[in-house]
Amino acid sequence: MAHYTQKYDLFLGATQSFCHRCGNLKRLIDAHIVSRADEVYLRKFCPKCGESMVMISDDLDYYKRCDDYLKKPDLPERALTKVVQGCPFDCGVCPQHQNHPCLALFNITDECNMKCRICYHRSEPGAGNHRSMEEIAQMLETLLKVESEPDLIQVTGGEPTTHPQIIEILRYLKASPVRHLMLNTNGIRIAQEEGFVHALKKLGGGFEVYLQFDSLRTEALKDIRAQDMRSIRLKALEALEKADISTTLVCVVKKGVNDDEISEIIDFAGGYRCVRGVVFQPVQEAGRIEAEGAFRITLSEIRRRIIEDDSNPFEDADMIPLPCDPHKICVGYAAKRMKEQNGKAYAELYPVTGKIPKEAITQQKGTVAFEQDRQFVRSVVETVSLDTAMGEAIVGDKIKQKLFCCWPSFLAPQEMGYEHVFRIVIMEFSDIYNFDAINIKRECNFMIEPNRAIPFSTYNMGIAFSQ
Repeated sequence: MAHYTQKYDLFLGATQSFCHRCGNLKRLIDAHIVSRADEVYLRKFCPKCGESMVMISDDLDYYKRCDDYLKKPDLPERALTKVVQGCPFDCGVCPQHQNHPCLALFNITDECNMKCRICYHRSEPGAGNHRSMEEIAQMLETLLKVESEPDLIQVTGGEPTTHPQIIEILRYLKASPVRHLMLNTNGIRIAQEEGFVHALKKLGGGFEVYLQFDSLRTEALKDIRAQDMRSIRLKALEALEKADISTTLVCVVKKGVNDDEISEIIDFAGGYRCVRGVVFQPVQEAGRIEAEGAFRITLSEIRRRIIEDDSNPFEDADMIPLPCDPHKICVGYAAKRMKEQNGKAYAELYPVTGKIPKEAITQQKGTVAFEQDRQFVRSVVETVSLDTAMGEAIVGDKIKQKLFCCWPSFLAPQEMGYEHVFRIVIMEFSDIYNFDAINIKRECNFMIEPNRAIPFSTYNMGIAFSQ
């Protein structure tokens, strides 16, 4: 007779992964996606190490909802590598990949002016390898083959501001067909050089600073960044606020270190007019990881901290899966109005994503060009009713048309109105623990090399490419 027990795991699906015990990145192994109570796990079967379990979500209902949000893919315009060994060994990008580069990262140097205890690129002082302008041009040429009108380029490293030609590189990329340009930085040079901030300001609209901001506490920063960066971060934010340069705070989240600060960081971000939102990134086990114990945290755990916190207005319906990569990215958008109380600025936020019909998002023809779909814009404006909700007409017709072009790939209107947008993004990358061969085909963040466009996670994992 068949054996039945309610304690047995619920089978949700099958995929392939890597064994985190033996660390073999040359061989995929079978894995089942199963749930126990409200938690979701990868159950891996390694011929050498046996069976192992990795939790990938602490919220079964949200995990199932992610599949409901999956939209038809927006494919790369051109594949640069052939299918030889199969995913993920042919990244570059191969014809099997199911997403175009929503975010294209240009790593322009390995050099850094910090040696963080967590760094996906293992950057540190003395690493060098500044990319030449010729290499930058080749990288842009590669991107334009895959995506002729890029949505977003992020200049990163290493610490990109250590590159002697950083302003020249930013100007060069800004003049390309890209719609939005970001600078990923630890903020040291911004805090110390007024002239550098002026040069960034001259880049004009469609430029944003992606500022490392992990904690407001000394001990947490020493744990993650090996030094207390509070004064540097505050000086950098003061400079960006004074220059009115759009800024996103990016927080690497490590369980037991700074995961209890999530709501505090959101509240802190609202005190700056220049800050357009916060991106939370669970620690990715790639590159340099100087940590022990249970320091990993899932996207769903961070999401739960946000929606269960009464100090911010984002609720369950407001933090939704990103349709092109639903299991790995969660987003919430709000209309923002700045107010003052006792001489201190703060943001009044009105979440809007929860009021948009799911079908309007998942059936959208493109990934980001929402302003080109008049019917979609009209339905969003009518559904959300921003003017009424905020108590006054804080957004004009042009801004209404542009407000949602930054969703879901973090883009921003290049005209007026971006100051009225506040977003929360939770972005979880794949590593040897949570790697899922199905999800990796949907990754929309790409590292751009002179001859390849490689998904961010496989690039950082150092998977050996077959071609």
